[in-house]
Amino acid sequence: YATQGMRELINSLLTFSRATLTEKNFVSTSLDKIINDVKEALRENLYEKQAVITTDFHDNVRIIPFQFVQLMENLIHNAVKFAQPAIPLEITIKSRLVNGSDLQIEKLSGEIKYCHISFADNGIGFEPQHNEKIFGVFQKLHSRDLYEGTGIGLAIVKKIVENHNGHIDAVGEPLKGTVFNIYIPY
Repeated sequence: YATQGMRELINSLLTFSRATLTEKNFVSTSLDKIINDVKEALRENLYEKQAVITTDFHDNVRIIPFQFVQLMENLIHNAVKFAQPAIPLEITIKSRLVNGSDLQIEKLSGEIKYCHISFADNGIGFEPQHNEKIFGVFQKLHSRDLYEGTGIGLAIVKKIVENHNGHIDAVGEPLKGTVFNIYIPY
C-alpha cells in the first residue's frame, strides 16, 4: 500500500511540475470534445457512481487542450471521489461569456471578455471557510483513511487556470455540493 501511495504521489508531483513548465500553445477548442475525452477516460468511475454529466457550452474557447483535459479530469475525478454515498452523482458544467468589468475579481482585467466555466456537483461539499485552502498542495480537508488521494489534484487545476491567465474559485456547502468557477480570457 505504501509503495502504491508513493507512486501516486510522485506521478501527481510530476503532473504538477509539468503544468508549471509547459509551453503555452493555445488552440480554439470545443469544450464538448474535452468533456467527451474525459468521460471516456473516466468511464468506469462514472458508471460506478451512476454519474450523470450535463453540459451547456456557449462556444469554443482558446485553451491549451491537453492541459484542459487534465483540468476537467481532475475536477470530475474529485467529484466522483467526494460523491455522497446514497445518491447518484450529478455534475453540471456550463460556459458563458462575461465582461471582465462585471466580475469584480482583482486578478482579472476589466477591459476584456472572459469565458466563465462553472462546474457544479451534488457531492459532500465542504465548509465555506475552506474555499481557499482546497487549492493548496497537500491540503486535504478529510482524514487520509476516509478519502484516498495525494492532495495535489486541485493544486494542478489552479496551476492550469493560472497558465491560461485566468482565475478559479470554489464555493462549497456541506452535503449540498461544490461549485467551481473558472474564468479564462476569451
